[in-house]
Amino acid sequence: DPDGGRIVFHAVLPTVVYPRAMRPRTSWDGLALLAGEEDIDAWEFEEKSEKESAGINLTEAMLGGGVTQLYLERLMLLEEVSGGRFPDPEPWRMLRLAKKHDRPVYHLEPPMDDDEWVAHLEREADQLTRWRTLLKIPRQGRRFSKLLKIAKVSSSPPSDGPMELQVASALAASWWWLLEESLSPDLSLERDQRIVARLRGAMADLRSRNGDDTTLMVPSLQVRIPTLIELLDSGVEPETANGGTTSDGEEE
Repeated sequence: DPDGGRIVFHAVLPTVVYPRAMRPRTSWDGLALLAGEEDIDAWEFEEKSEKESAGINLTEAMLGGGVTQLYLERLMLLEEVSGGRFPDPEPWRMLRLAKKHDRPVYHLEPPMDDDEWVAHLEREADQLTRWRTLLKIPRQGRRFSKLLKIAKVSSSPPSDGPMELQVASALAASWWWLLEESLSPDLSLERDQRIVARLRGAMADLRSRNGDDTTLMVPSLQVRIPTLIELLDSGVEPETANGGTTSDGEEE
């Protein structure tokens, strides 16, 4: 950050458990999640559900159909990749670690009492239910396959993990691109600018606690990171984001 401190992105793949060799080795002082406070409640519910009935969240996600089903059904065919896990393994693991060590946790999606954010979500919902978007749903399988071919070309094998993680990375990118096609570029940009502004605000808060020599860890969907870095480099102004600490978790 130009005002001090360092932001480190940890590239993750949805529902995929990383081998220990691919977990961040960088020491960090605070955690910023691309999620809202309400999402954390959902993660906790998913963990509780898994303890009561292993695999129930995966089953429900597959039954939900749509883009997520296309991603998960292909991901589950990869023998070397541990996928289909809920709550999302890497962000959840790092959240538990932050709680265990009383590190600040920041939510980059604004709270639901933020009128501007609620209005944004309403515009997203409006675009997702437009008739042109709905007409594309039956063709999602073919479109996903086309995007997957593109993603495979631009991906590369991991240096510290199984080779099939390259395929998982391409699947995750295709999943995200297909989701984003339902939104206008202006609406996606508006969302990302707000998130990056709160990311800089989280960095400012962490800096006020620890000084300039501090590190904020951000687990993010791998394919989203270049866009977030580009917006950070563009000089988006910080938005206040305060982090709380708790100590009721353990590292997985």
